[in-house]
Amino acid sequence: MSDLPQPASAELIALAVRARPDWGSGAVHDVLAQARNADMSWPRVLVAMAQLIADPDAEPPDLLASAPEAWRYRRPPAPETAHRGAAAVRAALHTEPDSD
Repeated sequence: MSDLPQPASAELIALAVRARPDWGSGAVHDVLAQARNADMSWPRVLVAMAQLIADPDAEPPDLLASAPEAWRYRRPPAPETAHRGAAAVRAALHTEPDSD
């Protein structure tokens, strides 16, 4: 069941605007689209938006502050990458100069 919860943007926008009449639906819609472009997962968007709705000082653009930083989630290189690099360095260090 890894496909739960299902995205429900229209319902989340309606909830946000109903709970926060000081927010416009256009602003909430725009920030949800930006979050999608920032590769935020739906569960993360849902939790962050709920926290923002509960915070009287929050604004819709604050959602983007909780977007993951891409450089933090880079997949590390495979272990054999380091071994290949080390072998290349050893080979470069142990080369014999050309005797002409």
